[in-house]
Amino acid sequence: MGSWRHVVLLCSLSVGCGGPLPEEAIQEGERPQARSPAEEGNEETAAQGTRPELGTARLVKDIFPPLSGPAWYGPYPENLVEFRGKLFFAANFEDGRRELWTSDGTPAGTGPLKQFPPLSGPIFSSSLTQLTPMGTRLFFVVNDETHGSELWVSDGTTGGTRLVKDIAPGQADSGAYNLKAVGSTLLFFRYVSATTTTPARNELWRSDGTDAGTVRVKDLGPDASLIFSQAIVGNTLFFALSDAAHGSELWKSDGTEAGTRLVKDIVPGPDSSNPFSLRAVGQHVFFTAAEASHGTELWRTDGTEAGTTLVADLIPGPDSSFPQLLAPIGGGLYLTTMDTANRSMRLYKLKNDTAGVQVKFVAPLPNSSIDPDTSLTITNSTVANGKLFLALTLQGMGPAPLDTQLWVSDGTNTGTKMLHHPLSLSDEFGSTLYTLDDRVLFSGRDDVNGLEPWVSDGTENGTRLLKDIAPGTASSFPRDFTRVGSKVFFVANDAVHGNELWLLPLVNALDGADTSVQP
Repeated sequence: MGSWRHVVLLCSLSVGCGGPLPEEAIQEGERPQARSPAEEGNEETAAQGTRPELGTARLVKDIFPPLSGPAWYGPYPENLVEFRGKLFFAANFEDGRRELWTSDGTPAGTGPLKQFPPLSGPIFSSSLTQLTPMGTRLFFVVNDETHGSELWVSDGTTGGTRLVKDIAPGQADSGAYNLKAVGSTLLFFRYVSATTTTPARNELWRSDGTDAGTVRVKDLGPDASLIFSQAIVGNTLFFALSDAAHGSELWKSDGTEAGTRLVKDIVPGPDSSNPFSLRAVGQHVFFTAAEASHGTELWRTDGTEAGTTLVADLIPGPDSSFPQLLAPIGGGLYLTTMDTANRSMRLYKLKNDTAGVQVKFVAPLPNSSIDPDTSLTITNSTVANGKLFLALTLQGMGPAPLDTQLWVSDGTNTGTKMLHHPLSLSDEFGSTLYTLDDRVLFSGRDDVNGLEPWVSDGTENGTRLLKDIAPGTASSFPRDFTRVGSKVFFVANDAVHGNELWLLPLVNALDGADTSVQP
């Protein structure tokens, strides 16, 4: 089966001819200031009044046979999604079996819904992947001996799990990838391989879950490449596409051929503006783009050519600030820029309303290393209870980070601080951040334990280890947190069972207390 998909990729991917593939110096007065223990205690007490308690994490079921090798290696529950009040996930076994599983949190209620046996003969065995809920339908892609790799759909029952359409007839693969639920329509792309007479191309398709309703929207042209940075506003998908005529630029689609088009050729002709880091904020999409007069800076679009404009030149002139767009919050979002003078970063908060765009400096994110060859990057971010949580990574010359720190910000200088470190120090496993009501679940370390599940409410007192799943200094590599009602499912390795499905019960949750039976 090759290397396993759970290794977290920290780079952007594009699809083109290679085939389908599953972003001022610190003044002393600017430095973040810690709040007093009394302030933190009051904040924690107020938050606890509305939150469910976290129970004890437990193994749901031993699904896969353990394999030798690194703790993150081998098969594991993939593509965890909530659908119709249950957890659905893909189980891709080492022997080639592909299965769609569901779980209610109990061992007896955890099992396969649809099984696809190993492929025989010359057919390459591919994974069941891309689980995408849309209303009462769950779409996914899988390969079987009769149809090749095609689009499937399920209503949550075995009898209601079926092939949508044999897009590439017979055993040929459809090349369907990048499934997105856009309103009441599924949009997806299709990579069509080159032949001796025709070049490779990408197509945009839509589906309503029926054969007749699964149709090509637009042929995007020969050698077009999709850049994996996208955003959805209402019933419109915004995406970055590279083609020979326009280079890499911003496109949009409403699921119709006429409504699938280039938004603006920011750098006219075949040269590229390289739009990236797309973030939906209200009725706009913010992104970064590059052009000669301003370098790589912050842009915004309302979906029209006239409404696609540069909104902040954070380093005036042709030099680039290289903004990294973080998690949206309310009517705005957070972003960072590099401070090359001291190898640090600067955190900003953007507000987007009828008065326009306002960008306010919040605080510096300092580089704690004296080594001149180190740099900073944000590898993950999320928002909980109006606060930004981010994983700040200190990178040296090697592939593995020197340090990864959990930071929190309430949008003020004094409310921006480091909460915990280190998080993941692996170059093959990224740091997990997951919003759970007013808290975040994350993968963290301390002096005694390896990488394990932690929780934080944004205060030092409320940041703690949840469970040492792999005892001692071994790591369980917790990831893929997914809430379903009063349960949070995730993947972890306890060093006994391999990578398996785990559950964190939420006691006295608003949608009902946890009633699952412990194994």
